[in-house]
Formats: sequence, C-alpha cells, structure tokens
Amino acid sequence: MDLIRDFKDPGREYSVLAFWFLNGELKKERLAWQIGQMVEKGVYGGFMHPRAYLKTPYLEDEWWDAVGVCVEESRKQGFAPWLYDEYAWPSGTAGSTFEYGFQKPSRILSRGRDNMAKGLWAVKKDAGNRDCGNEGAGNEGAGNEGGGSQGGGSQGGGNQGAANPDAANPEDKGQSGAAPSSMPYRVVKRDGFIYEFYEKVFEKAVDYLNPETIASFIKLTYEEYRKRWGEDFGKLIPGIFFDEIYMMGNPLPWTDRLPGRFRETYGYDILDELPSLVDGASERDKQVRKDYFSLVTAMYEEAFFRQISDWCGKYGLKLTGHTEEFLWEHPRRQGDYFKTMRHLMVPGSDCHDYRYRYPRRITYCEPKYSVSVARIYGKERAMSEALGGAGWNCTMEEFKKGINTLAAMGIGMFILHGFYYECEHQGSQSDWPTSFFYQNPYWDYFKIFADYIRRLSFMNSQGNPVVDYAILYPIGDMDENMENGEENPSGQAINNGFHQALNCMIEHQLDTDMVDEESIFNAHICDGKLCLGQQRFKVLLLPEGGSLMEETVEKLEAWTKAGGSVLFYRTGLADEYRSGGDRAGGDKAGGDRSGENRSDRNWPGGDRANGCRVNGCSVNGYWDTVLRKNVHSISRIPEAAAGLAAPSASVIYGNPGDIFLNHRTAGNVDYYLVANSSDERRNLVLSFSHASTPVLLDIEKGDMVQAVYTQAGTAQMCGGRPSGSGVLIYMDLEPGEAVYVLFGLEEDTIRQAKPALTGDIRWEEEWITGKWDFLPLSPSGPNHGDKAYNEESTVLEIPIAEFTSDVTSGTETIRICNQSGEEGSCGRHMSLWNGRWITRRRSWNDQLDASDLYFRKTVFLEHVPEKAEFCAAAVDSFECFINGTMVYKGISNGEPVVFGDKSQLTQGENILAFHVTNRNPLHDVYVCSAEELPPDRFISLLMEGTIVQGTNVEVVKSDSTWIVNDSLIKGWEQPDSDGRFTAAGFDVRKVLNFNYTGLEHVWLKAWERGKPPLKPWGDLPLFGQTLTYPRKLWYTVTIPAGASVIYEPVTAGAAVCMLDGKEVHWENGVHILPDNERIHILTIQITAGGCSDGLKQPIRVTMKAVAVNLSDWRMLGLPWFSGRCRYTNTWSVEQLEGTYMLELGGVNHCAQIWINGRLADTRLWRPYRADITSLLRPGENEITILVSNLASNERRHMLVDEGMALGWNRYWNEDNMDRDSRNYVSGLLGPVRLLHMISPKP
Repeated sequence: MDLIRDFKDPGREYSVLAFWFLNGELKKERLAWQIGQMVEKGVYGGFMHPRAYLKTPYLEDEWWDAVGVCVEESRKQGFAPWLYDEYAWPSGTAGSTFEYGFQKPSRILSRGRDNMAKGLWAVKKDAGNRDCGNEGAGNEGAGNEGGGSQGGGSQGGGNQGAANPDAANPEDKGQSGAAPSSMPYRVVKRDGFIYEFYEKVFEKAVDYLNPETIASFIKLTYEEYRKRWGEDFGKLIPGIFFDEIYMMGNPLPWTDRLPGRFRETYGYDILDELPSLVDGASERDKQVRKDYFSLVTAMYEEAFFRQISDWCGKYGLKLTGHTEEFLWEHPRRQGDYFKTMRHLMVPGSDCHDYRYRYPRRITYCEPKYSVSVARIYGKERAMSEALGGAGWNCTMEEFKKGINTLAAMGIGMFILHGFYYECEHQGSQSDWPTSFFYQNPYWDYFKIFADYIRRLSFMNSQGNPVVDYAILYPIGDMDENMENGEENPSGQAINNGFHQALNCMIEHQLDTDMVDEESIFNAHICDGKLCLGQQRFKVLLLPEGGSLMEETVEKLEAWTKAGGSVLFYRTGLADEYRSGGDRAGGDKAGGDRSGENRSDRNWPGGDRANGCRVNGCSVNGYWDTVLRKNVHSISRIPEAAAGLAAPSASVIYGNPGDIFLNHRTAGNVDYYLVANSSDERRNLVLSFSHASTPVLLDIEKGDMVQAVYTQAGTAQMCGGRPSGSGVLIYMDLEPGEAVYVLFGLEEDTIRQAKPALTGDIRWEEEWITGKWDFLPLSPSGPNHGDKAYNEESTVLEIPIAEFTSDVTSGTETIRICNQSGEEGSCGRHMSLWNGRWITRRRSWNDQLDASDLYFRKTVFLEHVPEKAEFCAAAVDSFECFINGTMVYKGISNGEPVVFGDKSQLTQGENILAFHVTNRNPLHDVYVCSAEELPPDRFISLLMEGTIVQGTNVEVVKSDSTWIVNDSLIKGWEQPDSDGRFTAAGFDVRKVLNFNYTGLEHVWLKAWERGKPPLKPWGDLPLFGQTLTYPRKLWYTVTIPAGASVIYEPVTAGAAVCMLDGKEVHWENGVHILPDNERIHILTIQITAGGCSDGLKQPIRVTMKAVAVNLSDWRMLGLPWFSGRCRYTNTWSVEQLEGTYMLELGGVNHCAQIWINGRLADTRLWRPYRADITSLLRPGENEITILVSNLASNERRHMLVDEGMALGWNRYWNEDNMDRDSRNYVSGLLGPVRLLHMISPKP
C-alpha cells in the first residue's frame, strides 16, 4: 500500500529537473521569481547551467552573487539547486573558448599546451616516397549541444572545442585551433611503406587524459563552489553535472605521457607500432589497437571520471552528466563506456533524437547505456538529459511520448532541456529550443506534466528491474577494428549489428540491457541466471564473428551448463573467423590494406597476442556446438530469445508497434510499465504470466483503477507457457498513453481501486452546436483559473504588420518593434535595394566557414544591350564574369562597388557569375554566444544591375534564383552547354542535422540572408545613391474578430488611418468598433521625414467576447497569437442519471474544462475528454473551455534583426517550426459532444 500511496504524490527527490539556462544579465528579482515559478509548477529542482549567451561574468563576483541568490531562494522555496560545472560546454575549460561573447577565455587552456587536447594523424607513403594518401586527415564531425551524435559536426563551431575534418596537411589549422606540427612527430617504416605521424594540438579543447589538467579544473570550479556552499553539499545542493565531454584529439587521441605509460603497461613501445593504429588486419595489428584503446580508456577513466567522482564522494555531492552514447564513437572519443561511466553516482545520457530525427523518436541505445551501467553497478537511478532541441512547435503530447519511451528504457531521473532565463535576444533565441518554461502557453498547466514525470521517476526507482535479456557491449571488437580512428568494415558490421539487435528486441517488447565483458567475468551464476548488480539475466546476445576473453568464454560455458542461454546474431562476419585463426582478409573484412603478409614475429607484444581474445568465440567443442545451434538473423533474434526464456508479458492481440514494456519488482509486487509511444490509439490484449489479480495505475491522475482482464484458462499463452499460467488484460491506449500494471497486491488494497467499465455500454450522444462566445486572454492578465473564467475584456498588442513603401515593390510581414523596449522605425525595413544578400546553405547553418563561393545566373536578353551597369557588394572580395570573361575583380569588404561592361553581353542567353572570397571565414563561432557578429565574416554576395535594351530595362538582382557551389568546377563561369549547372533539390526542413554532408561540390539554390538594411551591414548606397526623405509608408494591420476598441497608433511622421477603406477619426485616442464579429483591416499611411519615423509601437485593441464558429484562430485574425482563449456556451440537461462525459473533439493544444464555474479537468493531450457528472445541474448548464496553443505562433515572428542573416537562427525560428506547420493550427476545433452513458455493465 505504501507503493500505491507514494505513487499518488512521490517525494520531491523524484521531481523532474530543469536544465535552467542562465543567460543574459542575471537579476536577483528575476532569479527568485523563476525559482518560485518552477516550484509552483511542480519542478522542485534544477541545474544552474551557464549558457553561451551569459552576460554576467562567469566565475567572477557577479556570478557568485547570482548563484548565492539561487541557493538562498532555493532554501526558502523548497527547490534543489544542482550545480553545473562549466560555462556552456563541454566541461573542463573553466571559461570560454568562443571567439565572440561576453566571457573571459578559458582559465585552463590559457595555461598552455599541456592542458590542450592532442591527436595524431598520419601520412602514408610507399618506400619510393610516393604519397599514398593522407590516412590521418581526421574524421571528426566535432561536437555539439548533442555531443556529436547522429547530427555530427559542430553547430557552426557550437561546441567550445571542435576538431577540423579537413586538416589534410601539417600547415592546416583546425576549427578548434588544432595546430598540426610542421615536422613529423614520428616516422615508422613497415612492409615497404613509410608512415609519417604528425601531432595536432587542439588549442580550444581540453586534454582529458591529463590528470593535472583535470585537477586544475576541479580547483578552479568545484573547489570554488565548495568554499562558498560546501556546508550545503549533499543537503540543499544534491549534486553536480558535467556535460558533453569526449576526447577531442583526432583521429588518434594522444597525450604526452601516453608512450611511457604504454610501455609500463604492455612492455613494448607504441611509437614503433603506430602503423597498426592506421591500418592492418593481422593479429599483431588488432592487439596493438586493443592495447592502445584500452590504455586510452584507463587514462581517461583515471584523469577525469575517477578524480571528479572521488572529489564529489568526499564532499557528499552526487555526480551526474553524460558523454558519448553511440558505439561507433566510443573507442576514439569515449573509451569503454562502462569503465568510465561507472564512477558516476547517477549515470546519465543525452537524448539527441528529438532534435535529429523527424518524426521525433527516442534512440533506444542512448538511455540504455546509462540505465545498463546504473543497474550493473548498483546505482539508484539513471539520468536522461531529455528532449532538447525539439523546437518551438513540438506539442506536449509528443513530449509525453518521449518521456514514456525513456521511462520504458529504465530512466529514473529526467532533466528537461531546457528552461530559459530569457530567449528574447540574438544569442538566446536559437540556443536549441524549445523552452519548457514561462515562455510557453502551457506553462500554467505544467504541474500536470511535472507530476506525471515524478510518478514515472518514482516507480523506476523502487525495487529492482526484471530484465531477462542482455546484449554484449562489444567494445573489444570495436577497439580491434578501428583503423585510423574509424571503424573498418568489420567494425561497421559489429556496430550495426549491435544497434539493430538491441532495437529489434526492444521493439518486440523484450526489454534488453547491455552488459560489458568485465561484468560478465565478475558475475555470479545463481538459479541458472547470470547475476550482476541488480541484474538477473537468462539470455545473452553476442555478435557472430566477435571475440571474447578466454576467461569470459569459460564463465559463459559454466552458465549455459547451469541453464543460461547464449544467442548469436548475424553481423555478416560469419565466415571471417576460423578457430584460432586470422580473418580471411581483404577490405570487406577489414583486411590489411597495407599488405597481407605483415609479420607478427619478433615484436615485444607478440607473446600477448595469442590466446588473449578468442575469435568467433570458438574455444572448444562445447562452445562450437552452442555457436552452431544458436546463430540467427537479427529479425529472428526476438523469437529465438523468447523461445529460450519466455517473456512474462507480451502483446498477443493488436498492433505492437511502438509499444514498450518495462518490468520491476518491489517486495511482493510485480509491476509493468506499458507505454504506447505511437500516434495512434491502440486496442491491445496483453498476456502476463502472473496469476494474481491485476490493477492499473493511472500515471496522469495518480489513481488506482481496476483492470479489464480474464484468467488465461485454456488459452495458449505466448512463448509456450502452459495454459492457465496467467491473465489476459485488455487495454485501450490513447496516443502517447502509458499505464502501470501491478500484480501481487493485497485484496484489501485491490478493493480500493476505481471500477473499470466494460461489456455492453449504451451511450447517448448530443452535439453542442452553434456559436461559442470567444475571448482571447491578455498575456499579462489573469489568464488561468476562475479569474480567467470571469474576465470580461482584455487588451492585446498586435506585434506584426504588412509593410510597404514608395521605394519597395510588394509587401513584407514585419515585427513592428525589434525587441521589447525598442520603438519601431521605417529605417529597419526600407532600402533602395531590391537585391538580397545571398550565400550557400546546405544544412541548418549557412556556410559561414566557406572561404570561396561560386554564384551564377542565366540572364536572357531579347536584344543586344545598349548599356549595362552593376552594383555589387561582397564579403569580402569578388570577381565578376560575363559569359566566361572577367569584367571586374576587387575587394569590397561589404561596401558596394559600381562597374559596367556591356561588351560581353549578347542577345539571347547570358551567364552572369561571381566568385566571392572571404579571407577570414567564421570557422569556430557559436552564434549563440554573442549579441551581434561582425559584418566582415559572413561570406555573402549582394548585387543589382540594370541592362538597357532600347525602351526595355532588365533588372538583375541577387536572390534565390541564383545557384551557388562551394567548389571550383571547370567551366563554372561559362554558358551551360550540357546541363551540368543545375541546382540539386534541397529543403532545409528535411535536414536532420546541422552539419549535413553529401552536398559538397554540388550546385544549390542560393539562400537569401535578407534584403538591405539587413544587419549586420545596414543600408548601403545603390549606384552611389542613398535613401532620401520624405517617403510614403503603409502599414496594414489585421484587427481580430472580437476587437471592440482600437487605440490610436503611436506614430512619428504625418499619419492617416483607414479602417476597411474609410478614414478613422480618433476620439480621445480611441475608435469604437460597432461591429466586432468580423476581422477588420487597419491601414496606416505615414509620411516619414527620416529613418526613425514610422509606426512606433504595436497596435493596441480591447477585446470583448464575440460569437464565433469553432475554427483555427488564424481565421479570426490571430495568426501571431500565442496564449489562451476562452470559449463559453450553454446547454440543458433534463435528467441527471448515469455518467456524463464531455468530449471536446479536436483541440490545439491544451484545454481547461469548466462546468458551471467549477473546474472539471485540464487536458494537455488526447483524449480531450472529462467526466462532468458531478458538476452538472438540472436545466441550463454553462461550459467554459480555456484553450492554449504553442509558443510557435508568436515565436515565428520574434526573430530579432541581429539574428535574421544567420541560417542557424532562421532554422530554429522558421524552418524547424514550419516542418510542424500543422501545429500552428490553434483553438477548440470540435465537434464538442456530450456523451451520456446509460446502463453500464461492470
């Protein structure tokens, strides 16, 4: 009963935690208010995370003052202030590595080379000095807010330290300041080849293999927190978070003391064996790689993980955080995940794929890594940095599905990424949104979601997991098959097979955890199970063709003889191994690319190479028999595993796709999480092997409910269980719904469960038709609870308008004021230019790091021109070609240059081409660290030209009709005779990462940064002319339905206002609208005497309730509105018998349901349904629905001028939201129905 009682209201230690993004200028009052907001909404703790846009000086007095405010307010308000150990990420720098921003440079890296990450790369030549290609250019995609996952690459240098994937020679300098040496670090001759190894020092990345470096980091950060709040450690302040660390050196991580440590450990010189790290498939090569990566793991573990963990343990802090969660990255970037992450008190993982997958879904291996480590090493919980980067247009229902999936994987601590201190400026607007915080309309109702997560966290922290199936974490095989820091084909097969087998098991409702080889060796065998930590495994999955230590094979042999089972999944390596022999060789199997006959004799490590690991797991006749009998294709692995150990729960009827199960025990109670993570309603029958009476726990409400079930009787049970061995439970799960199923409760407890309804139920349905009284609620007003219920009118500010002038063609939608507190002005929108600044964009970022871009456009002329003149600006220099002939070359530095040349133009088709060069591109710049970025660093072209042909003047301008390449293609400036110069199809909304590869050397449509006076360049002269005044301006504003009063616009310059085509005469600064049931159009004509004139403030209106049909808010004139609107209606009930349910139909996106002034329910996701029986009265009843949408409708119009030119900002504030355009639809959509249930049958 304690489990049931505590489930209803778990302790605050199980609270969802905020990744609290502290950015901008931190103010005492605002920090206190935000803590109060979080506590009020059920978020009882959070990590104080300095973000890139932080203006308050980090690790200076102002920072400590701000943290002190947070600590003291937390003490007062019952909030747990967790620490975060770095400015931005990754941990270890104690300061900034950003080129631009507000913080001091890294205190660690400023101390010099010893603290900087290092890597080796190789150039391989034959003995005749012929270059065989640069084997060591590096394959680093760098890191990111997601730690270099599937997204790969650095967010415009978004990681503080990134590596350069193009450092192809010793003179290159990488994006993170990776400075290769000009002289070889080591030269080794082997088998007719010369290997030249060069050292790269990564000047913006920390050496995590150096214990003195990490000790300095601890002193500068951890110790500084302890000096001030050490007495609160382990009490008020629970713990600390490190973030995004990985070994930056690439392709081969290195540190100065590694060679000496290697000789001490293995008895031979790694410097003589360096070629084996680059290529080769002999046993010698594999053993060297195994030894090398094992030592890298050990040094990483000792320097960072053990040192920081020991410090935290000494002072009572819980250490959590995350590193890398993808197997292919582990040898080079992470080392052995289990050996490193076991030192955390709360092992953690990132959750990349609400940002990198679309449709969004969880990648199972990420949470499974931290969960598996936690369970094997007896940790209380596992953490997920959850759901970051989903974007402003992601719904609560979709977030709930992600949380359910993470919980089904075993996560017990949820840190939501993120809660933004502010997101109103360039720097904070595009820092991997969304914000779950007060910026989103659903924040008023967030406690429902917070309590939901708290219950999941509580249940996943009680008792012990029951996981029958394990899969080997094959780091040993990966180590042996890493050549030059990348997987060879065999390594790719091991990696792919591992992930596919894990996914296949989980997607067949067979919960599976990872296990490392060391844990297997140390495990106990008990009752036929492999027992280690909290785990009791019955079946182990191994890769076919993999290798194990002999001692591990012996342990598994003993286990299988005691009743355990081993299965092998196919990896494509079945024929690569023979008993005790080498692989067949060849590139397909990862064979020696430098020669098949590399000798293993006469090297100091040779006596260690044989017998250390057993290829193909083939050690004796018994094991060979096991291998032959239990090899399956990955698609057959779930069936084979269930045949060896029948699952205690399974779906036997209905669509099992995206259904996940998680089994735990607490005392005598077995309980299962059943999660529907699909977008569809699922009618299911689940089979459970338990014979006791089941009950359900409603995670959203915290209630215990009777299950609809039957004893299995004579039914054939899943997995071959005997008939009569369990129960069948019928479930009807809504999209994103999850529920707990409990067995083993006492009968007295079971009787307290709420009844379930089944059998013959007759419903009477009544549609609530006609118009509803509709009122938008002002953001600053009382917009929740009974205050919103009683609100009679509100005042709204309309932030956008359609703008045109006497110098512009067409209209554009503008935000009237750039930022809160600023006044509007026409100078932000007017220019003589019609051309756009253009560049190349192949992913979320535009190509800020490009040094050369090649633009071309076809211009068709009907006649031979009489005159041609061009005006162009570029960052920073350009060459112009007409039909292959250069007509201009010079430096622009962003200033317009005028030139003319008609001689190369002909009648018919002409090619206008520009080669733009930027000598100082933005390699390692994270655009979120600064308020404004320099105008001389954005490679771009702006041009406009006039070509006179008699009375016809052809205007040519830079825009998206141009095409652009980042590579010099022969004939690029010439007419296209064979159709080579056409743009590839590209839609940034379909790109799933920020460093998309595959579009190098490809023609794309030019991407428009924007039209002058676009920042950071401002307005520029066109053909020497600048904008003069006075000018005529027109602002067109849509007045929404329901507006009863329009307040006189605040303008500068002579203004005339027209409403629906008629001039408005203002009386005392207002105009009363007699007809407020429809949309009105307000046009403001202004004669501007200067660039500061124009519409100065948003248009203010008073809204009163208006009768409307149910529709999207955009149809009511509110496309920009994010917030809450109230709907009111009445209907009569003649008799109050039976149960009444109110079904709202379509709702976007959250709804609060009030009946006769009393709250019935709040719904954040489907079903939008509430039991209103107890709130009804005979006769007329009033229904009020408060509906909130998402922040995206407003955020789509909030991008500030300072960020408009950047692809990264436009992605998060436009493209990312537009891919979920269906979620812009807002409001109560219906149909609304009253369901009357008659004669329920229990």
